[in-house]
Amino acid sequence: MKMKKISAKAGRVFAAAMIAGTILACGAAEAASLPPTLYGARVIGHRGASGSAPENTMASFKRAHELGADMFELDIHRAADGVLVVIHDDDTERTTGVPGKVAEMTSAQIAALDAGSWFSKDFAGEPIPTLRQVLDWAKDKIQVNIEIKSAGCEEGVVAMVNEFGMKDKVIVTSFEHSFLKKIKELDPDITTGALTRDIIDLGDIDKIIEACAPDALNPRYIMANKKVIRRAQERGLSVNIYTVNDPITMNRLARDGANGIITDHPDVLIEVLKKLKTKGPDSGAEEAAK
Repeated sequence: MKMKKISAKAGRVFAAAMIAGTILACGAAEAASLPPTLYGARVIGHRGASGSAPENTMASFKRAHELGADMFELDIHRAADGVLVVIHDDDTERTTGVPGKVAEMTSAQIAALDAGSWFSKDFAGEPIPTLRQVLDWAKDKIQVNIEIKSAGCEEGVVAMVNEFGMKDKVIVTSFEHSFLKKIKELDPDITTGALTRDIIDLGDIDKIIEACAPDALNPRYIMANKKVIRRAQERGLSVNIYTVNDPITMNRLARDGANGIITDHPDVLIEVLKKLKTKGPDSGAEEAAK
């Protein structure tokens, strides 16, 4: 039987359907959905509210909550005793002044360090928390974005998310997409997001889907434009963009349809989104910048 030639548009529709089917088969589409935001785009505090408190500390997470963020992002590594600790770098020196590899230190040694004084004397003595401490506090207050920075954290993350009943309040993200694939293998219902620094062409989004079947794409803000956002959303992904501290860029990304925006300054983003929602697409950035 002679087949009819398929139009380019029909071919694109068919390809999208095939990719959507792949996502369903891998369980990503069945992952727990996060609660809606009041602001139009989800307000996600970067390492808490790291513009006004030391990053990845309870003080920063509490500040993000106080400012009205929907969610805060944190970073985790695995300490020598297997405990998941909340710190961005694999070394403690930048935020504590004391050099040491996280993977070679016990959680007790890490907890004894001062992670606040580098930011301000007002935060002197602020410790590096464990993931357990953070989730225990956050479980009935705010959503959490857990970014896995190193291997060996996946099983502990899945166990803790289930222990605290936070599948509807957590998204697990990483630049290492193999970590996200492992999370989905352990528990397909946990929401995941693929972090990416570069999107060379729109086809890269399909490659990410094939690699780890995430529920979200988290691109760097300079790579995020309307085409990238739309393509990812057409593929069934939400789009959370990092790290945006400029009100004009916040306004643009919100107008372009970003599902979430990650920022050091949740209060600034909230003001942009409120004004954008009430006064139109050209008002949010200019007024927030005043």
